[in-house]
Amino acid sequence: MKKIFITLLLLISFNSLTSQDNYKSLLIDYMTAQGQFETFNATIDQMGSMMGVTIKESDKEEFTKDVMGSLIDLLVPVYKKHFSEQDLKDAIEMYKTPIGKKISEKTPIIAQETMQASMQWGMELSQKMQKYIQ
Repeated sequence: MKKIFITLLLLISFNSLTSQDNYKSLLIDYMTAQGQFETFNATIDQMGSMMGVTIKESDKEEFTKDVMGSLIDLLVPVYKKHFSEQDLKDAIEMYKTPIGKKISEKTPIIAQETMQASMQWGMELSQKMQKYIQ
């Protein structure tokens, strides 16, 4: 009985790890199809330039893998809470359609323009808040 329990426990643990790896891989496919990696790369580049930091081209790929890998690990439980594997598969298929491809292509550009607009709005908000604080 003890051997059966241990075997069952190992199978469940292995299946859980495999399921986690499958979900992680599916999430990467989804984020790629959605254009999120390009958005993250643009954000990282913009943050670097605002901080006066430039990552050498030779280090950029390793840096990106490191940063994105840790981000994916943080995002898996969040996405898993809201989307099933089938949901991600369906979304990936949607991003293969003409409008899905357009959304994917435009998302990084919109994100960059939105960041600039948000910074301007934030400065205006700060000025308006000062007016009401006094």
